[in-house]
Amino acid sequence: MDIPYTVHARPDTGLYNAKVGIWLFLASEVMLFGGLFSSYIFLRLGADYPWPIHELDWTLGGINTVVLIASSVTVVWAWAAVKMRKHGLYKILMLITILCAAVFMVNKTIEYTGKLNHWSVTLTDGSILSGHLPKDEKGHYIPYQVKFEGQEITLTVSGMHRAVDANPVDYVLPHIEGGAPKFKAAPAAAAYSFAKAKSPDFSALGSSDWELNASTFAQIRSISLAAAREAWKAERDDKIALAEKALAAAEALPEGQERAYGIQEAKKALTSAKNFNQVPDTKIKLVATAPFKVAVEASKLLARQTADAIIFRDGSAATGKLLDDKFTLEADALDLRSLADQAREKSLAFDARYLGEKWQKHFIANRAAENKKFDEKYSDGKGGVTRDREKSATFKKHAYGLHLDSPEPKGDHGGALGDGPHHPVLHIESKDITFFSNYTPKLNTYYAIYFTLTGLHGLHVVAGALVLAYFLVFNGRMLREDPEHLANRIEVGGLFWHFVDLIWIFLFPLLYLL
Repeated sequence: MDIPYTVHARPDTGLYNAKVGIWLFLASEVMLFGGLFSSYIFLRLGADYPWPIHELDWTLGGINTVVLIASSVTVVWAWAAVKMRKHGLYKILMLITILCAAVFMVNKTIEYTGKLNHWSVTLTDGSILSGHLPKDEKGHYIPYQVKFEGQEITLTVSGMHRAVDANPVDYVLPHIEGGAPKFKAAPAAAAYSFAKAKSPDFSALGSSDWELNASTFAQIRSISLAAAREAWKAERDDKIALAEKALAAAEALPEGQERAYGIQEAKKALTSAKNFNQVPDTKIKLVATAPFKVAVEASKLLARQTADAIIFRDGSAATGKLLDDKFTLEADALDLRSLADQAREKSLAFDARYLGEKWQKHFIANRAAENKKFDEKYSDGKGGVTRDREKSATFKKHAYGLHLDSPEPKGDHGGALGDGPHHPVLHIESKDITFFSNYTPKLNTYYAIYFTLTGLHGLHVVAGALVLAYFLVFNGRMLREDPEHLANRIEVGGLFWHFVDLIWIFLFPLLYLL
């Protein structure tokens, strides 16, 4: 069946069907992005932290702007080429349009990669250090790891379906250095809270030392769940027996209000006992034959490490001693905007363990220079200024922040120094850190809305490029036999492409320039 009005206009609207459809679709897109732009405004106005300004590389953003504008020109030109029956020119122009989309996405990938590899560390006094993780000999970033020496592992096998359940094969063993550790004889299980419950019998594992692996854990889990279910059945039977005894006692009472109330409550207790469905968890302690070493990324722990314990994402806990949990950062910037004015010079970042006194003096000198520049720029000619410096986001960014690079030889500033620009390499103690993250939506609401807007826009770029590529690759026959139909298709695709370009025209100044 042929679809009507794909070439000629409808008599009632004056437009062919696809054009009506694309305008309705674009109306919904306007509402979508309008809501997101409104969210950006409210997030910026309501931010309880210094809103990032000029954080993004406008060079990449500017190149992408030029690329998209050029692609909007070529897609219109391609449509005109079809109308003029210049098939060769159409193919060249459509290919250029698709290549522009590819360049845009490559630049966006470069930008995203830079954000994912850039880290921010917030210290306990509110100071924020940003930079990169160190690299190994192959040029790969070394993730932040917690190093621990363990003596015991405690597993919690859940009796019910829970979000956190012991799974050491996937969550613990991959982080143990030197292979799976061996454990003494049989594991010891903590007694259940149920009065008559018996601890699981793990004698099936054997009397000699054994290795924790998928097979042995499957045995542990099976034995634990079987014992837990027996404990649950025994507890339920006890509850039922007690409820039936109470019911019999109530029925033996003489007729009256007390008897009726007693029977009612006893029946409730009996129903509750019959419906009792609480299979207990089993805590199992595994004692290693020799200390084992763990190196795990902090993000893969369920809770923050302590001096004698770490907890993995599956709830398994290793006890022993903490070896190292310092965050190594090649710091390239310091942000003290969140600190009170009198506290900035005494920032924890200037501690002798980190940046030290020389960077502190550098900060003081930089702040003085920024104050002088501000006074000169906004001087009223009477010894005052025409603008409040504390209301200037640009002034606070430059005066209360510091780029941590130096033209001086290595070793002239606090801490060890990394390669390239002389960035200090800091080993930040975990107790001095309140929060750390790479530049992802987790960091703050600015990057949450940044990735939402640019990511959704990127998906539109990819979708539009795929549609245009389909016209170029698969509509050759239509180009030869029904060029007007193809021209209408390109017009519809071009309208969408112009919308994608228009959204970027708003995004670029909003995120990169303001």
